Parts: sequence; C-alpha cells; structure tokens
Amino acid sequence: MATHITLRKRINAVLALSIVFLLILVTNRIDQKHVDVAQNSVKEVYNDRVLVQNYIFSISNILFAKQLALKDSLFENDDDHQNRNLEQLLADFHATKLTSKEAIHLKSLQDNLEVLRKLENQKIQHEGDSGLLKNKIAGTLATMHANLYDLSKIQIHESRYLTSSAQKSLDTSEFLSNLEIGGLIFIGIVIQFILFYRRKKGSESYHANRRKNQFQSTENRSPNIPYPSRYGSKTFTHNSISEICKN
Repeated sequence: MATHITLRKRINAVLALSIVFLLILVTNRIDQKHVDVAQNSVKEVYNDRVLVQNYIFSISNILFAKQLALKDSLFENDDDHQNRNLEQLLADFHATKLTSKEAIHLKSLQDNLEVLRKLENQKIQHEGDSGLLKNKIAGTLATMHANLYDLSKIQIHESRYLTSSAQKSLDTSEFLSNLEIGGLIFIGIVIQFILFYRRKKGSESYHANRRKNQFQSTENRSPNIPYPSRYGSKTFTHNSISEICKN
C-alpha cells in the first residue's frame, strides 16, 4: 500500500512539474516574440526613418542651393557635383524599406531630378530662352520640394506607428511576465494544497481505521477477560468483577 501511494505521488509530482515547465516554455516563447517585434521596430525607426529623414534634409539643402544660384548669378554652383550627390542620396533612400505611398513620391522625385538635369544642361548650352528655362527649373525645384515634404510627412507617420507598435509589444510582454508569475504562484499553491490535503486525509483515514479495528477487537473478546489486579494474575468474569466492586 505504501509503495502504491509513493508511486502515485511521484506521478502527480511529475505531472505538476510538467505543467509548470510547459507554462514557462509557452509564455517565454510568446514573450520573446513580442520582444523581437519591439527590437525590430526600434531598428526600423532608425534605419528606415531617422536615416531617411537625414537623406531628405540633405536633398533639401542641395535643392535650396540650386534655387539660390538660379536667383543670384553671383552665387557659384556646381550642378554636376550636386546632381551626383542627389543621385547617391536617392539611391540610399531607395535601399530602405519603403511604403507604397513612399515609393510613389520617391519615384516622382527621381523623375523630376532627370527633368532638372536636362533643363540645366539646356541652360548651360544656352539652348532656348534663358528666362523660360529659369522658370522651368524653378518650377521643377518647387515640385521636388513638394515631393520632399510629402516624404517627410510619411516618415513622421511611420515613426509614430512603429513607436506605438513597439510600445504595445513591450506592454504585452510585461503583461505576460506578470501572468506567468501569477500562474506559477497559483500552481504552487494548488500543488501544496493537493499534497498536504491528501496527506492529512490519509492520516485521518489511517487513525480512524485503527480505532475501528481496536473497537471491533474489544467487542470480539471472550467473556472471560484476564485483568491484572491486586488479587494476582487471575481470570475474572464480568460477574466476578461486579461482585468485587460491590465489596
């Protein structure tokens, strides 16, 4: 009987520990997934939004220099060098993770850069009306600034979205951690209750059966019961004991 109880307790302990292990494993994997999402969001904010904002700022400075050179003939400007810088910045921009709207505005910016290069070449070669070319170049630069403004708004929107997504993942991770701790505490209490309650119940059942057996053994005794007394070790009947008590 003792071996059977010990084996049952071992099985219960193994099952309880298995449940705890699975709970920890599952919550840990879910928690790790949310942490990974938060880390990827932070990396994406820097690689695809902060750096892109720097590209936009650099492109805007080049376009502003072109506008100054267009308005003031005394302002020296190297169009070829600036255009090469623009092409490199746009290539770096295109290598980042783009949204659908972002890709459309970036494509428009690249097309306008090609138009700008052609107009500047015509201006250098003195092809056509100089005033008309300046107006076309100014209009193209204004369009490119509008493209940059739209791209800048997208960066703000996407940065806000990524930050919110990272915060939600961190909040979910914290909630799961607290849930895991609470679950472990609850399981521990349940295990302790089961073990101690069964042990107490088994002990009470054992003592109850023992008292029952002693009582039944007493009832099954013969009428002639040996009682040690001052009269010596003799066997008395119930009647003899009653007579002695009367005397």
